Order: sequence, then C-alpha cells, then structure tokens
Amino acid sequence: MRKTIAALAAFALVMPVAMPISTASAQSRYEGKSSRGYRYVKKCRRSKGEAGLIAGGVAGALAGPAIVGGGLLGAAAGGVAGALGGRAIDRTLTAKNRCYYVKVRR
Repeated sequence: MRKTIAALAAFALVMPVAMPISTASAQSRYEGKSSRGYRYVKKCRRSKGEAGLIAGGVAGALAGPAIVGGGLLGAAAGGVAGALGGRAIDRTLTAKNRCYYVKVRR
C-alpha cells in the first residue's frame, strides 16, 4: 500500500510538468523550391515528448525507491529523473520525422 501511495504521489508531482506550457504552434515554414505553378513548402514540427515524459515518470517513480532509497523522497526523485530522461529519449527518437515538404499551388 505504501508503494502505491508513493507512486501516486510521484505521478501527481509529474503531471504539472506534462501539461502543455503554451498553446502557440511550434511550426516553422520554409518557402523553397518551385516548379510548374507549384511550390514546395517545408514544414517542421517540434516533438513535445509527452509520451516519453509520462512513461519515464511512472517507471522512475516505481524504480526510484529501490535506487535512491525508500519512502516518498525516493519515489519523487525517481519520478522526476525518469520523466526528464523519458522526454529526452522520446524527442531523440522522433527527431527524424519532424520536417516534411508540402506541395502547394501558387
């Protein structure tokens, strides 16, 4: 029961971090190549890493007491470290899929 409460407390600490900070769109545009009345626009999006953040936070909260030490402090430290690590891993894995070209008419 204590581990469940510690895991839920760590999850409650991680959730405000998982909330989107701003509603602004993180897209950039590149007005580039053109041919026969069409132009190609390069659109890039930035991955937020939300899935990795949540998964890493939960895994860290469960593994934290075994690594750092028992109690709420271990679960909280493990949750925070796991969330940051999971976010970094998620953003690294999706880095290749961020930019693409769209063909639009002039």
